[in-house]
Amino acid sequence: MAGRLINLVRVGELDTAVGSLSMLSYAGPAHRERLRQVLATLIEAIATMVTGKADSMDIGGAFAVDLRREDESAVDIDSLDPPVRAVIRAILAQVNDHPEDADDQIGFAVAGGRQASVEAVVLALRWTINAMENCEDVGLPTPEWLMAS
Repeated sequence: MAGRLINLVRVGELDTAVGSLSMLSYAGPAHRERLRQVLATLIEAIATMVTGKADSMDIGGAFAVDLRREDESAVDIDSLDPPVRAVIRAILAQVNDHPEDADDQIGFAVAGGRQASVEAVVLALRWTINAMENCEDVGLPTPEWLMAS
């Protein structure tokens, strides 16, 4: 499912992807769990590509984020909407080898209700595509399932 959503967004069908995610969010608990699984898969893919790029540049150590507005002023992570904050923290936890913390953050992202769940997955879709394109531009591999999508 994550691969199909990636393909939709890559060909400009974001509204179709959002519609599909919204329908899932209205379904029963098993389908909402599917949203959680899709989000976890996307976060794992992002983390894999980020660490792959860092490895290719011989960058080691802990990962952090420096959030900035368009005018370059700093953004406090706690001022972000809860789903956005949870996705960022999940990615950071995953790239810093704390999968249990990433899982907690994914839980927070989808616990905020239907709208929050969809927002979190859409954000992760966009960041996954951004990471894919960045890897493709510099000749780095991406997770195989993304290429098969």
